[in-house]
Amino acid sequence: MRKIWTIVTLRLKEFFKSPGVLVLMFVMPALFSWIFGGIAVNSEQNKPIVNVVLRDSNVSSEIFNLLKQDHHYEWKKATRQQAEKNVSSQDVAAAVVIPDDIGQRITDKQPLLDIIVQRKNENYLALSSHLEGTAVLVLRSYQATSELDAAAFPKVLETITSNKGVIVEKQTIQKDTKTNVEVNLMFVGFAIMFMMFGLSGAASTILDERIGGTWGRLMIAPASKLQISLGYLLSYFFMGWIQFAVLMVTMNLLFATSWGKLTYLIPFASLVILSVVGFGLMIAGLVKTKQQAGAVSAILVVSTCMLGGVYWPIDIVPDIMQKIALFVPQSWAMSGFKEIISGSLHAGTLIKDSAALLGFSSLFFFIGLKGMKFE
Repeated sequence: MRKIWTIVTLRLKEFFKSPGVLVLMFVMPALFSWIFGGIAVNSEQNKPIVNVVLRDSNVSSEIFNLLKQDHHYEWKKATRQQAEKNVSSQDVAAAVVIPDDIGQRITDKQPLLDIIVQRKNENYLALSSHLEGTAVLVLRSYQATSELDAAAFPKVLETITSNKGVIVEKQTIQKDTKTNVEVNLMFVGFAIMFMMFGLSGAASTILDERIGGTWGRLMIAPASKLQISLGYLLSYFFMGWIQFAVLMVTMNLLFATSWGKLTYLIPFASLVILSVVGFGLMIAGLVKTKQQAGAVSAILVVSTCMLGGVYWPIDIVPDIMQKIALFVPQSWAMSGFKEIISGSLHAGTLIKDSAALLGFSSLFFFIGLKGMKFE
């Protein structure tokens, strides 16, 4: 065991001597998180605006109140002309026109709401599901009151609007009000990406050591191949944890972020770091030079991070891309972190994510160790 820790200590000392690695693993993720985190926090404070065009009637007013139930948007009344102008100049995300003839539209089976939008961007895609749900709710309410008096329809809508929904006995919403789960996940995503870059570069130093003769001298040292392998792997594992811990503390100081329960976060983060270490070892085992390792890892890290939901939520991409994302470890890592950070802690999801990461780690280590030459 002492021989393993000797190798770990030597590797960590070499690691902290390299300014480039320190910048890549600590400065860059903290800088990216600070810049994009500030943008995300400000975007949470400045909600997208949606103009609503409606006439002065009880039905239109109650539909407007239903729309305002989505608090992710700022709903503002406007005339049709002003709404079209605002959409054209991109001052608002979209405009919703509540027609005067709701009853006739339902009878003719026509769309209940008219939407004015310049292009279907992310804000509109998120808004569309709420609009569709509101339209369905209005339709069901009208059908239920069609045989009653005319005042019954707006009264039902008013009752629905004033209803508080369900009471959740176990609070699963994070207490942090300054940032949301998506912002915290963005910090984690940057940590994973730069960790993959940093640990891939650290693992590829084995290639330089092999060329320089350090690896050969290590092979004839009074230590077994298992001890040498464990020493290297543990050093990379500790590098990953140091980076992740530094980012957690930094983001907590800057944005007062919430990371969820540490009893869940620490084991899952360790599994993620283990898979990242395996990824770096796999790259080192497949290529012959450190330059090749840098090029290959850059391509693989960027492409798999795009697929895995590091740069944007995986939910907004097409279904085919979501299925492809199942074949990269980042998607499972982000899914597990989302459960932990949000406080949901759904056991089935966490077990599935952990099992997937364990499978990726085993595959990466198998390929990496098979490609390593102990000579």
